[in-house]
Amino acid sequence: MKLKGKMVVLFPLLFILFTLQSIYVNGETNEVTPRVLVVYSSNGGEIDEHQRMLDMLIGHFTEKITFKKVSEVEKKDFDQLDYLFYYGQQRELLTEHFVDLIASYDGPFVAIGHNANQLGDHFNFFEQISDEGTIRQINIPEQIEKTLSFEPQSIIPIKVVDDETKILLMGKNNRQNYPLFLKHKKHFYFASNKVMPPFSIPLAEMLHEVFVINDEKHHQQVGYIRLEDIHPLVNPEDLMAIGQLLAEKNFPYLMAVIPVYINPETKEEHHFSDSPELLKTLKYMQNHGGSIVLHGYTHQFRLSETGEGFEFWDVENNTPIYHGPDEKIEVKTLNDFNSEEDYRNYENTLKAYEKQYIEDRLTKGIQELANYGMYPLAFEAPHYTMSQHGYEVTSQFFSTYVGQLQLSDTNWKVMESAPYISTPSFLNGMTLLPETIGYINPEEGMTIDQMMEEAKKYEFVRDGMIAAFYHPYLGVELFEKLIEQLEKLEHVSWIDLKQTDSQVQAEHVEINARRGKMVVDMNQIGLFQSSGDYFQYHFHQKITIILWGMAGIGAIGVLMFIVFLIVNRIIQYREKRGETIG
Repeated sequence: MKLKGKMVVLFPLLFILFTLQSIYVNGETNEVTPRVLVVYSSNGGEIDEHQRMLDMLIGHFTEKITFKKVSEVEKKDFDQLDYLFYYGQQRELLTEHFVDLIASYDGPFVAIGHNANQLGDHFNFFEQISDEGTIRQINIPEQIEKTLSFEPQSIIPIKVVDDETKILLMGKNNRQNYPLFLKHKKHFYFASNKVMPPFSIPLAEMLHEVFVINDEKHHQQVGYIRLEDIHPLVNPEDLMAIGQLLAEKNFPYLMAVIPVYINPETKEEHHFSDSPELLKTLKYMQNHGGSIVLHGYTHQFRLSETGEGFEFWDVENNTPIYHGPDEKIEVKTLNDFNSEEDYRNYENTLKAYEKQYIEDRLTKGIQELANYGMYPLAFEAPHYTMSQHGYEVTSQFFSTYVGQLQLSDTNWKVMESAPYISTPSFLNGMTLLPETIGYINPEEGMTIDQMMEEAKKYEFVRDGMIAAFYHPYLGVELFEKLIEQLEKLEHVSWIDLKQTDSQVQAEHVEINARRGKMVVDMNQIGLFQSSGDYFQYHFHQKITIILWGMAGIGAIGVLMFIVFLIVNRIIQYREKRGETIG
């Protein structure tokens, strides 16, 4: 074949080869991640828990989400834009500049809440008929079985004025119906300024219509069960009984592990190296369906008990950790400073302290568990409390976060969960595996039946999350009843973290999980240099093995000596008997 002919054959082959390689490197598929711009109005003009809740809902479909105030939007924001959201949490007069910008936008456009009447011809397919209405139920008109009931919630009453409009969600109060989510060509409207639960669940389902998601992957509910607060003083027998039960059922699960228990009275520290039987149990569980989640380093801050305290939030002052546990602090505001610049410098100092504090705790947690042969694949903040800056710091260590999310930097009690897996922009690239149906607490009357009632709510979403946690000290009998109920849920796929694409990294340790395997890259020498305790653990392990080996050799020697004596005695006896007979 001539050179020209060879090149004609070679080029197409090379093109196919590089194309296939590109597909593999990018994760087997060439899914396009849409770009979303969310323009919002809010109380005070700042992003708060409401925008972050919407962030969690949209984050199920893309991680390319940008939030901007109306006054900040520029023409270039519409370049390569795939979806536009307007979230009118508060009533406000939209600027002419913004109205002019959106007039020429012809892509998918979702309006939520107030001010939709100012969005031009895009939303002239309905009219607001009064200031406020109340509903107690939501249903999907084309799917009668999908109904969600709740305490009375306020909405914006509207009527449809265009025959081409489709009502995708209907609100109901006794016999009165209210259109709640509308579709008109590429435009969608949600008739409430509330995106928190219970509205977050039906809105989550409706966003599948917005993003035109109908593939099989998004029709599969997922879930997990998490064993909570496993610290060095947990009873290994209780834990092993649960681990063996789950192994027999081939049921994957998560284990929220705290590396250090601190006695609040004596300040004595307990590590897993002090509990060899528990360490052995955890390794068994890690090898039989369990995946480890780092649940803080000590799960306490001041003199609170491990498992009860808040490690990454100062509850007494309701602030992030900006100081040592024994330091007296004065919470300052902008009014305490002569200039905004001075205040920003003060804030930066606080954030620098918080950053170092979190980095130290996460590094120690990852390194200590890895040194024992336990490899965390995700992180869960104690009591789900952490600042937005804290999430940013954590994202440098973990790609997966488990639990609920704190949505406010001024009040730790403002926290919520997404109805499904999400990658909200404020998690800085981390994937959220939300906890949704709670846990058992006999003292507070929290039961399995209540958890299963919660689970029904998330069946409203086509790929909703059914996720719970359980404290092992409650015993295996109660846990078995919970698992039996969870197994009755149809169409739920239980998450195995080892099957996900999770990465964890800290100094001297890198852990990657994919397709059921964990790849661990550890600089053992570096770890030993970080802490003498890490070397001491392995030294003790080796010495123990050597001593047991020596003991075994000694025992064999003694046994051989005894056998020698017995055989020698038998021989002597036979010889003596022979002489007597002879």
